[in-house]
Amino acid sequence: MDTEFRLLYPKGYKESDQARMKSYDFITSLQIDDMVVLQNDRYRGYSELTLEKFFSTDPEVLEYRQAIVEDLVKHPKLYQAFCSSVSEIQNVSELRRVLSSDFSVDSALSAVRYLEMYEELVDLFANVFSEIEKDSGADIASDGMKNFRELVYSVAKSEEYLNLKREMEATGKNFGYLKSVTIGINLDDNLRPKEAGIISVNEKEFSAGSIIDKLMKHRLTDRQVMMTPLYPLQKGLHGEEQKAINYAMGSALQTIFEKPLRSFEPMIQNYYKANTAVFAALLDDIRFLTAGVKFILDMQAKGFEMCRPQICPVKDRVCELEQVYNPMLAMRGVEKTVVSNRFELDENGRFYLVTGPNHGGKSIFAYSIGMAQALCQLGLFVPAHQAKMSPVTGIFTHFPVSDENNYGKGRLESECARLSEILKQLSDTDMLLMDESFSSTSGLEAGYIASEVLTGIGVIGCCGLFVTHIHDLPMKVQEYNSYPGNRSKIDNLVAQMDNVAQGVRSYRISRTTPDGLSYARDIAARYGLNLEEICGNKEGK
Repeated sequence: MDTEFRLLYPKGYKESDQARMKSYDFITSLQIDDMVVLQNDRYRGYSELTLEKFFSTDPEVLEYRQAIVEDLVKHPKLYQAFCSSVSEIQNVSELRRVLSSDFSVDSALSAVRYLEMYEELVDLFANVFSEIEKDSGADIASDGMKNFRELVYSVAKSEEYLNLKREMEATGKNFGYLKSVTIGINLDDNLRPKEAGIISVNEKEFSAGSIIDKLMKHRLTDRQVMMTPLYPLQKGLHGEEQKAINYAMGSALQTIFEKPLRSFEPMIQNYYKANTAVFAALLDDIRFLTAGVKFILDMQAKGFEMCRPQICPVKDRVCELEQVYNPMLAMRGVEKTVVSNRFELDENGRFYLVTGPNHGGKSIFAYSIGMAQALCQLGLFVPAHQAKMSPVTGIFTHFPVSDENNYGKGRLESECARLSEILKQLSDTDMLLMDESFSSTSGLEAGYIASEVLTGIGVIGCCGLFVTHIHDLPMKVQEYNSYPGNRSKIDNLVAQMDNVAQGVRSYRISRTTPDGLSYARDIAARYGLNLEEICGNKEGK
């Protein structure tokens, strides 16, 4: 069996060789972990699973993953099988602990049950792949999923596995459904126990009854009804008493079960280690894929488009998004209608200044671009109608933070310190998202710092957006772009109004040069704050 096979990486690809992203702070700032929610099982002894582990900058890896994700999205039964397999793989993996311990009745019974679970796991995947194959025109398409199917079939059809199934059937009892044991005890002349043996193992629990029920022949034929109430072993016993009864029962069961169960041990030891390692190795892959596909299916169920982006080389520095939207806004149902927009990087604009009226959707738009890029680099679908994207080597965010995180610095000083650390890491294959940076100071000071930063960003050559209310900045775009050594043109995006007179926002973002005073003039006129009306009102009095 191919223990090197992975669902997240192509054959022969070494996960350790891939280039990691420069920072993962964006996972929290862009709320990626609220979209793709990984279930952690630390209580079962598993290490914490974080999204950081799954980001990739390699186009080959992303294309491989996206094809598998597409198969899971298109085949609900396959997705459900993946979901069901998580707990089963965890249970099978725990067999390692059982086999590493000394023989006991508990360990032997657990080992037998885990073998049954392994059988159920293989049959789960084999059956769902068989169903899909029988459905003409709906077969799986990805190389990764096809290879996984062949791996599953190689196990399910192997002589070893078929022998295991025969051995398990030969026991005549499925230990997974074992609920109770009937034990017969012989007494001596003084009514003291002298011999004991198993009468039966049962798939039904005993239930409480009374001697009156038996004497009156009520439920007489039901051998799972007792003559006395059931007494909880954990109730009413002190610590030493509990230990004593547990020891006594354990010793009795050990004696009774040891011989028949020992016959299973060689089969378990021989079979387990060679044939279950591949499923254990795929556990984290499957946990990630089920979380990512759940997000995609949830969005589609709400009526929102999620598309598989076309992946381009990193050096091409491409980002083209048709009808991109903010998925967190869609998930939470904050607005009845979620507006989508177009976004594109080209030779005339790789970094954009986003301006417009308050609450016009500027920040929401900037977040949506970052979210789409992050989801793409997990190998998932993105919130858009159509997408063509290159991986970036880093996603950096410079968003407002609470004053309590300033550590003794003023807000402006703290902002500048954070941005300085980001700029030191930036390259022309990175993305930078800025939201209302430098808003804590005067317009004059903010404009000076922002102009210096924008000129530097043009020289670095990274892509991104800067949402700002510093309306002098868009008028200086030509100045930034003409600076010697500029490698990334800066352009303008403007949040539009449907009805300026009524202040109705469209949340549409257009690529145009803003008129910094047009909206202010209309608002002033609407509320009588232009000079003509103010003076006219004064004269009217």
